Amino acid sequence: MTINTRQSSRRRLAGLLGVVLALQPAAGLAAIGTEPAATPNASEEIQLAQRRGGGGGSRGGGSRGGSRSSSRSSSRSSSRSSSRSGGRTGFSNYSGSRSGSRSSNRSSTRSNRQGQTRTNSANRQGNRQSTRSNRQGQARTNSTNRQSNRQGTRSDRQNQVRNNSSSRQNNRTDRVNSRQNNRTDRFDNRSKTRRDAVNNWDRYGNGWYSGNNWYNNRPWNSGWYGGSYYNNWGWYPGRAAAWGVASMATFGVINSLVNTAQSNEVSYIVVPDSEYSLYYPSVTATGDTVTFEADDGDSTARFYADCRQGTINGGTPNNGNEAQLLNAACQVAFGQ
Repeated sequence: MTINTRQSSRRRLAGLLGVVLALQPAAGLAAIGTEPAATPNASEEIQLAQRRGGGGGSRGGGSRGGSRSSSRSSSRSSSRSSSRSGGRTGFSNYSGSRSGSRSSNRSSTRSNRQGQTRTNSANRQGNRQSTRSNRQGQARTNSTNRQSNRQGTRSDRQNQVRNNSSSRQNNRTDRVNSRQNNRTDRFDNRSKTRRDAVNNWDRYGNGWYSGNNWYNNRPWNSGWYGGSYYNNWGWYPGRAAAWGVASMATFGVINSLVNTAQSNEVSYIVVPDSEYSLYYPSVTATGDTVTFEADDGDSTARFYADCRQGTINGGTPNNGNEAQLLNAACQVAFGQ
């Protein structure tokens, strides 16, 4: 019964020591070094007494056994406590240094990571800014290029429009000129054809106008008309200046034209500075009045004129062409 009690007390003591060591190693080791010194001695004495048969407790052997067991128990407990205390103390020192190195390593690693994070963030920010600047610069460059291309295209289109307009205008002008030239040519051709048709030399026969001395063969009073008459026409000075008529054709000019026409057997002369052609064989005079035929390039018409008054078809000439025709007819009829 006593033995079981001691064993249970040992178990409880061992459990208590485990709890103490787990909670506070240093305090547990101190408790081991002080209290169990008496308890193991008592237990050792009981065990020795039982081995020896329970006697001799009063003899010297008992005392010797007690002292031996006591010394053994004391040495064992001291060695255990010292080894335990030393072991625990070493573990504590080792664990402390190891914990410190791990904490230092963690702090250094954490600092390195934080520094690397800041560096990476700065690099990313710099890269973003550089990329943004590059994109903005490229956008501005593209916008400038597009604007330049638009301006160049617009200028090319405007130049092309102007060129096309000039070409069309030139083509219109050329067509107008061609049509006008064709009209003029046709008009001239029609007039020439008409005059050639009217120019039937044999139609008039051999009259007073035939021969080089035709002016001497005129059957009426002649040889009195000249510059002294047309200069005295009342309308002549002012209207002749307005029409740009500097002077009228003289008798010498008209005589030369008639002689040439007779030599070529042509029945008309072209009135100087005029669009009219005068059919000189058609001239007939009665007093101071003369009748004749003339062609204006479009049609042939009969006229009558008063060479002393300076009228044609009953009135003053309407333009310089009629004034020149009036003078030519009077020169053929009455020129000197």
